[in-house]
Amino acid sequence: MNVVCIGDCGVDRYEPDGSDLAGGISLNVALRARDAFDPGVRIHLVAPLGRDGEAKVVLARLQGVDVDQHFTWLEGRTPVQHIRIEPDGERVFTRYEEGVLRDYRVDPDGAGLIGKADLVVAPVFEQNRGMFESVMAIETTGWRAVDFADFSERPDFDLLLCYAPRIDIGFFGLQQSQTELIDALSLLANETGMLTVVTTGSAGSRAFLRGETYTCEAERVPRVVDTTGAGDAFAAAFLAAWLRRQDVDGALRAGAALAALAIRQRGAN
Repeated sequence: MNVVCIGDCGVDRYEPDGSDLAGGISLNVALRARDAFDPGVRIHLVAPLGRDGEAKVVLARLQGVDVDQHFTWLEGRTPVQHIRIEPDGERVFTRYEEGVLRDYRVDPDGAGLIGKADLVVAPVFEQNRGMFESVMAIETTGWRAVDFADFSERPDFDLLLCYAPRIDIGFFGLQQSQTELIDALSLLANETGMLTVVTTGSAGSRAFLRGETYTCEAERVPRVVDTTGAGDAFAAAFLAAWLRRQDVDGALRAGAALAALAIRQRGAN
């Protein structure tokens, strides 16, 4: 089995000390997927990097990890996500520098991997819209999973309606209070058949599929250190469990368990 995580790799820069850790949704998912999927599954990471010091942070994190790396090297800066951690461990994104990600489009090598993949995992958010559209233009017989990463702040239903028929699993990180958005996603799931997974932090998660609603409580942890990358860990574990048995309840529990481990440490991966 081949799993292709395509999209963004970069650096998470923590305020106020300016320390850098490797991050980016696709990098986080690939690393967590390596732990969640069976050893025989090949995990591929496809993303652009700039020719700068931040790229070295990414490469250092991947050193010795069993993830196939397919980087496109571009002139410019590797993406940087600026992060502040609140006293309760909740992360706050303060600024995003997309760098080479803004103009990145899937190249022929990446397209070949996607076409042969059993599972393609990609994020979509404001700064990588062009990349996402290039991914969705490639035909594949495998599963497609998409993280609508900024849907909580920018609920773009036009984009969602355009691509939902071609997406098997959609992930949405929302606030528990966003009940209208959650209800709208439930209705859309019924109309399109897309397995729709909504995570709401400490309030747990739910999934909508073929008119059924599934819920799962978040696992409690003694102390939340850093919630950065919790959704990425959840998605990786959910997908690994789903592809094994296609059991929604079991996949939600697997996602909750890995997310609980992720938030006990500093850094997304």
